[in-house]
Amino acid sequence: MSGVRPFPALVVRPEWARRLVSGLAELPEDTGTLPPVAPPDPTAYDEAAAAVYVYRQGDHVGIVGEVEVAAFTDGRARGHEAVQAQRVESLVKHMETDAAPALVALLHDAGPTYAETVAAVCATEPLLDFAGPGALRQQVWRCGGDQGAALAEELGRAVLYIADGHHRVAAAVASWRAAGEPGDAGVLCVVHAMDGLRLSAFQRRLLGPVDQAGLMALLELGFVVRPAASVTAPATGSFGLYAVGQWYDVTPREPGAGLDVEILQAQVLDRVPQRLEIAPARTPLDELTRRCDSDGGVLFTLAPPPLSALTRLADAGGVMPPKTTYFEPKPCAGIFRRP
Repeated sequence: MSGVRPFPALVVRPEWARRLVSGLAELPEDTGTLPPVAPPDPTAYDEAAAAVYVYRQGDHVGIVGEVEVAAFTDGRARGHEAVQAQRVESLVKHMETDAAPALVALLHDAGPTYAETVAAVCATEPLLDFAGPGALRQQVWRCGGDQGAALAEELGRAVLYIADGHHRVAAAVASWRAAGEPGDAGVLCVVHAMDGLRLSAFQRRLLGPVDQAGLMALLELGFVVRPAASVTAPATGSFGLYAVGQWYDVTPREPGAGLDVEILQAQVLDRVPQRLEIAPARTPLDELTRRCDSDGGVLFTLAPPPLSALTRLADAGGVMPPKTTYFEPKPCAGIFRRP
């Protein structure tokens, strides 16, 4: 059992939604300077009895519920990325003042109750329906009583995989242990079907100036480097490379030796002195190549790893480097608050 359960929530009122709901910004977490959270007007949220919630962003649907913190430590809910200690420490402090935390996004192999409940609930009038950050439609339905309990029970029998929120989970676990591991502690999560989110990769840019000749010599040791006429979408088992105004296809000489990001990290990035800039795939390539042209840096583009590779890694207790996968859409913050 993964410990998924209904939870008592304060849900933002429709007339307040556009003012209080925000997109999940990663920059504050990266800098470690998350500010204290000011409490909103208490009339901005409606209180409801314990339930789970169907949450749809555009065409992407998930179930919002509470997952036992202990599930993230005993293997019932599994991650695949390493975390950075500074970010975890910053989030621990931030979460002490934030009653409207960003939801952790999870994946699972959806069962029949999940599919039937989502279809039935989404055919009814939503509790909340508004244009959220980026004009992406946000809809919420409350699912309580026997229907919500049955859905939570089925989710609780599934193995859950972290899609987005490894650092928030690590911070919740740290706070839970500091408090003596209380049994009722939980993490607010949105649980999607295994194919319920879009998966892309983070790009890696070495800040310049880079010794271009030295980098090419290093690459030649373990990779086949071929000039490309223009930018191409990288495929699993290869990288794109932009250096000195030219695109290249880079393929390991020994394919299958590991995930692409692990090969790139071990054989290239760990062996050069330059600082690394990590950008999600949604960052325009024109902007990243412009930065390379400006400072003499280089850019590596990667394909997202197969989802099956992530679940196998998580099942085996392994982790990839931080900022390896990018799942979208990210759940918004501010829709749900704890009483």
